[in-house]
Amino acid sequence: MLVLCTELVAYILHYLTIKRLFIIKKSLPAKFVRLFISILLIGMVIYIGDWGNLPPTFVLYLAGIQYACEGSRIKKLTLALMLASTVFAWNALLDNIVPAHDHWQTIPFRILFSILLYLIMRFRGPDAETELGKSLWRLMLFLTLPPTGIVLSIVLVPENRVAEQRWILLLYTVLLLLVLFSLVGLLWAIAVLSKHRKLEQQNFYAEMNRKYYESMKQQHFEIRRLKHDLSNHLHAISLLPAGEKEAYIADLLESPALLQRMNYCGDDTVNAVLSVKEQLMRQQNIALSLKLDIPEMLPFDNADICVLFANALDNAIESCLAFPEKQRYIELTARHQKGMLALSIKNPASLSIEAGHLPSTTKPDAEHHGYGLRSMEEIVNHYKGDLKIKALDGVFELFLYLPEPGRGV
Repeated sequence: MLVLCTELVAYILHYLTIKRLFIIKKSLPAKFVRLFISILLIGMVIYIGDWGNLPPTFVLYLAGIQYACEGSRIKKLTLALMLASTVFAWNALLDNIVPAHDHWQTIPFRILFSILLYLIMRFRGPDAETELGKSLWRLMLFLTLPPTGIVLSIVLVPENRVAEQRWILLLYTVLLLLVLFSLVGLLWAIAVLSKHRKLEQQNFYAEMNRKYYESMKQQHFEIRRLKHDLSNHLHAISLLPAGEKEAYIADLLESPALLQRMNYCGDDTVNAVLSVKEQLMRQQNIALSLKLDIPEMLPFDNADICVLFANALDNAIESCLAFPEKQRYIELTARHQKGMLALSIKNPASLSIEAGHLPSTTKPDAEHHGYGLRSMEEIVNHYKGDLKIKALDGVFELFLYLPEPGRGV
């Protein structure tokens, strides 16, 4: 019983390692599959020359990861190959190199390895949110194939050849140890590449957000200046002949700036965004419903607030344009109370949302668009808030909240 309990620890640790590396599905069958492949991988005896264990276990483990985890196929394949090859290399060492009378004597070593592997992945390995892009994942897959091939070559070699020449066993020991170090190094490299990629994305989003905010601020300034110049327009009207006054007044009344509201709430940045976006929605015949409870200036960076509101409205406008004019609407609700800013936007939509993924842009030039929600996600994560999206019965809803800096949640 003690032996079974200790072996169970190794299974659970590998189960947690999978959870650390992959975005896991929450369904009960997926959890069962992850537990099954963990038991299968950790407990499998790997003897040199035995074709009955390693190949089918390899196939089942890779298929189990593909079924039970989220993410791109090439990412799951690459990480699963690395993880499986690492465990198989260690199992092969234990079952063929370490002197033991039976399988149960190797269990303490399996537990120790499971603990070390989990700790390495916990503190130095990639996390479930790691994303490198297809080209880098292909490169990492290519680099994984040689150590994986070494493990397969060693294990599947005829056993009698090893028995005839003991130096071959020593060579295999060295190769398996090198495989272990190389695979752990590749997993570490993925973590480092992921961190660099995240930093590049954060810098890109920060620069994009700054430019967006400056552009929005300039538009708002032009509107304020036109309203400020109203007295000059009135003076000009008073000097015009009677026949020209009516035409001048008509042109002035049609100016978009005079049709826009300036004060929606107590925050100037939100006012600037809404004053610009409301005019755009009016031009596209989109009905706008506002429920704002922001009595004073928000205690967040102005550029971040600009990006959150502007990108959310841009996405809603883009979605509305796919519908007839009578079906176009946007409902925006924002409230700042008790140290928390909450923002909700609803609009018609005809899309489905894949779990763990943000919806992609519907613009033809997708390569140069689709950064809005990702940029918003970066900002929300920076303030330790949360962003959720859902599409149900033809209605898309975005909801986010931000705790004030220093408050947390």
